[in-house]
Amino acid sequence: MVSKEILDDEKAILALDRSSSFKDELAFYENLKKAIRNVKAFKLPDNVKVGSHVVHYSDVENIIFAGMGGSAIAGDIIKDWAEKEIKIPMEAVRGYHLPAYADEDTLVFLISYSGNTEETLSCMLDAAQRGCKMISISSNGSLARATQALGLPLIGLPKMAAARVSFPYLVAPIPYLLAKLNIMSSDKVEKEMTEATEMVGKLTKEYDIKVPFEKNFTKKAALQIYGTVPIIYAYGLYRSVALRFKTQINENCKLPARFDVFPELDHNEIMGWEAEKPILKQYTLILLRGPEEPEEVKTRIEVLKEKFFKKAKSMMEIQAQGQTTLTRIFHLLFTADMITLYLAVLRRRDPVASQTFEILKYQMTERLGTLNKLEEQIRKLACV
Repeated sequence: MVSKEILDDEKAILALDRSSSFKDELAFYENLKKAIRNVKAFKLPDNVKVGSHVVHYSDVENIIFAGMGGSAIAGDIIKDWAEKEIKIPMEAVRGYHLPAYADEDTLVFLISYSGNTEETLSCMLDAAQRGCKMISISSNGSLARATQALGLPLIGLPKMAAARVSFPYLVAPIPYLLAKLNIMSSDKVEKEMTEATEMVGKLTKEYDIKVPFEKNFTKKAALQIYGTVPIIYAYGLYRSVALRFKTQINENCKLPARFDVFPELDHNEIMGWEAEKPILKQYTLILLRGPEEPEEVKTRIEVLKEKFFKKAKSMMEIQAQGQTTLTRIFHLLFTADMITLYLAVLRRRDPVASQTFEILKYQMTERLGTLNKLEEQIRKLACV
C-alpha cells in the first residue's frame, strides 16, 4: 500500500525531481507572462529569400504545426481553441513530411524545444523546398541553426527541464503571431490569454508542493490514480488536453495510459466496457468536462457513467473552470500536469529521466546521422 505522506514531504519530492520539473511547472504562470512579453516585441519580416523562393509573410491560406511530443501539443491546443474563429484550415503534422497541399501560401510553424527533433527538421526541409512561410520555435540545436542560416523568424526559448514543462514558451507565441498576420483577432488573443494566465496563477497557489494533501486536489487525484491504468475521456474541444494528459502520464510517470474523445468513442471505444470485471478494475476513468458539451453528449456521458463507467476501479470528473474557452483549456491542462507530477512522486520516479527515451531519440538519431544530413541540406538552400 502506497503512503500518501511523501506528497507532503517537500525534501523527498525535490530529491526525486533531479531535473527540477516541479520548479519549471510551478513557474508556468511567470513563464507565460514572459513568453507573452517576448512575442509582443517580436517583429516578423515582410519577406525572406529561401533558395529560389521569395517567401512573403502575408496571404496565408492554411496553417501547419509541425512538431513531435511535448512540442507538438502547442499547435494542437491552438487549433482546438481557435478553429471556430480561424477560417482557414489548420493541421498538426507529427511526422517527417508535410501534406501534398503545402505550398507558398502555407504557414508552417516548426516547433521543437530541443531543436534536434529529426522529424521536425525533415518538415523544415520539405517546407523550404516548397517555398512555405516558416516560423521556428526552438531553444537551440539544428532547427535554430538552420533557421538562422536561412534568415527565417526564430522564437528562442530558455533552457528548461524538458519540452513538456516549456509549454508556456511553446504555446504563447502562436496566437500573437497569428494576430500580427491578421489571422486572429488581436482583442480576442489579448483577452483570453490574459484571463488564462491569471487562472494558472490562481491554480499555482492551490497546487503548490507546500499545500497539504487534504487541501490539494492534484495530490488527491494522483493518489486515486496510483496503481491503475488511467483512461482519459473528453469532449472534442478538450481533445488536445486529453492527449496532453495521456502523454504527461507516459513521460512523467513512465506508465501506459489511453485517451479518447466524445462523441466518437460512443461508436467504438465504449464496446470495450463490456470486458470482464478483472480487466476493468485495472482502470481509473478520468472525465474532462466543460460547459461547451452539447446536450446530446452530456446525456450520453451520464448514461455511460451509470451503466458502464462505474465498472472501473475508480472514476473522477474534472470540470473546466473559467469564463473563456482558452481559460478552461489552461485550467484542465495545468491541473493534469500537476497530477502527473505528483503521480510520478508516488511511483518514486524522476519525471524526466528515461532510458527508453534516451535510446530512441538520441542513440538512433546519432547512429543514423539524420540530423546532420538534414541540417546540411537545409543550409545549402542559403547559398542558392
